[in-house]
Amino acid sequence: MDVCTSKHKIAGPMSVFELDALREAFRRSVRENNVTAVEWGEHAELFVKSTICKESGAIQA
Repeated sequence: MDVCTSKHKIAGPMSVFELDALREAFRRSVRENNVTAVEWGEHAELFVKSTICKESGAIQA
């Protein structure tokens, strides 16, 4: 089970700058991984989960 998705906390609202950086990182990830329009939903879910894990410093089991 993935520790990050089972017990994560949101620190609070994100700033406009943080949201812009997150959006740009997602766009870059889409380009680098050649994600098609059909795959965007799944890719977005995985991207957010991995970003939460990186930000929380949690270890995946």
